Amino acid sequence: MKLTIIIPVYKVEAYLDFCLKSIVRQNVEDYEVILVDDGSPDGSGALCDAWLRKDRRFRVIHCLENRGLSAARNKGLDEAQGEYVTFIDSDDYISPNTLQANMELLALHPEADVLEYPVCVYHGTAKAYRYMPGACEITDYTGWARRKGYIHSYAWNKIYKRSLWKSLRFPEGKWYEDVFTIPAVLRQARYILRSDKGLYYYCSRQGSISNTFCDKGINDLLQANLMLYHTLSDNTDLSEQDLDEAYLHLCDHQIMRIQFGGYLCIPERKIPLHRALFTPRPLNYRIKAILKALSGNHYCGIVARTRKVLKR
Repeated sequence: MKLTIIIPVYKVEAYLDFCLKSIVRQNVEDYEVILVDDGSPDGSGALCDAWLRKDRRFRVIHCLENRGLSAARNKGLDEAQGEYVTFIDSDDYISPNTLQANMELLALHPEADVLEYPVCVYHGTAKAYRYMPGACEITDYTGWARRKGYIHSYAWNKIYKRSLWKSLRFPEGKWYEDVFTIPAVLRQARYILRSDKGLYYYCSRQGSISNTFCDKGINDLLQANLMLYHTLSDNTDLSEQDLDEAYLHLCDHQIMRIQFGGYLCIPERKIPLHRALFTPRPLNYRIKAILKALSGNHYCGIVARTRKVLKR
């Protein structure tokens, strides 16, 4: 088996058929689809069984109770037989030939442990945009970090060698499980292949985690990015400016945590004023870096209070 496609299923009766039709139209050979029915209370489980009856490449796992996205993906990983694995959420879909084109690219670059391909984020909304990893290029984990790939730590829009998941699983009970997990998986990769082929459509649905704000979600996202920052800090190949940028990304999540009543919990990092002034990075980054250099460890609190005032 060359490729395993893992699809968690929960309360997606209205979207599942469209998702699965986008997969069977891929023209890719030698693959399996593992549908993990995560105790869905609607007709999603019956739809999974219907697809099982009409396509021998489908396998269905029915869970007796709902344990969440992480547990469903982990169950799929436990059962996967493919040399490569990829994830698709059951209310999303992929454009024609996405998997075929990228599996062919992996065949040309067998040294790559992960392939990352384009995604339309928040498809169907006013804030939709396309993330393009870039044309065919091989990098390592340091290269991925330098181009700020961690901002797009999605489980989907990537194809992984299954061996990378040997000792790693998604954390159960956490929101934003991708941010906790994907940087750790990619850190194990020897090479990461950037692709401009195909397109994953991440569809923003009302009630989804990305559209929901609550204390647990905001806190989990902050903790995931704090873990990411510590991991990047241990990478001695990254420059001080690379780490400054990663730290300011972490600060964005800390600021949100303060806005919603949380407290400062991230470590202090000094950004010298001369480094902030003369960085070749974009203007919006330079403004953040200069403000951080001038305000020190008061930066997150100042920005959080300013945003609160502006919203009144």
